Amino acid sequence: MLHAFNHGKSHLYKRYLGHREHGEKRVCEEDEITALIMGPLDYVPAPAAGLFWQGLLKCEGRAIQPAFPEAPVSHARMRFWPRRGIEPDLVVELGWPSGERRILLVEFKWNAPLSGKDQLHRQWLEFLTDAERADAYHLFIAPEISAGLNALSSEDIWKGQLILHSWISVLNVVRDLRVSEFTGLERWKAQMSRFLAKLGILRFQGFLSLSSPTTISSASIFWRPLNGFGEIVTPAISSFDQSPAFFQSTAP
Repeated sequence: MLHAFNHGKSHLYKRYLGHREHGEKRVCEEDEITALIMGPLDYVPAPAAGLFWQGLLKCEGRAIQPAFPEAPVSHARMRFWPRRGIEPDLVVELGWPSGERRILLVEFKWNAPLSGKDQLHRQWLEFLTDAERADAYHLFIAPEISAGLNALSSEDIWKGQLILHSWISVLNVVRDLRVSEFTGLERWKAQMSRFLAKLGILRFQGFLSLSSPTTISSASIFWRPLNGFGEIVTPAISSFDQSPAFFQSTAP
């Protein structure tokens, strides 16, 4: 569907911007966007998928614990909407020939809040075992990350293993990936970026040109700075030497 949307062959994506057909009450926006954007990663080679997930984890030089192995990923497994009492949107398992593994527990949001203020806490504590948490990261991806920040301020049970990304942040990571050796991932980058642009998620790329402002030779006509006080004159106060007057209103 990414191709259909990006070539103007389908306008169903407008549902993610709030459009509804007559009688349409519910649209599974988050689930559809999750499948559209992340689904193709299930078909690229494991080293290519590993580059994307590593880019999200180590964005802007972030130091993560447990550290991400330097060697290329040798196998990757993606499970959409797995359930163990609670259901995250995606679980990614990455592995290396050395036997090391990393688990990414991913929660996506689009036009909906968390399912309860403790949703992220419950995912981390209830979905993963103690052994899995030692090798895991928890990713929260949403239009803006305030819900994730609130979760951290409420109780930081992750100790650095909760990683927050806005959708524009994800787009920046994708565009900065250097993956020319992986043709499939390169094509996915282009299709994903175009699709997110249709949803209003665009990376600011600077101004084409800037010119110096015009110099104003005359004094400003809309602001004059205060230069202090000169002499402050005592205000004249009217004196009242009449007797006080009282008014009484009588109801009819």
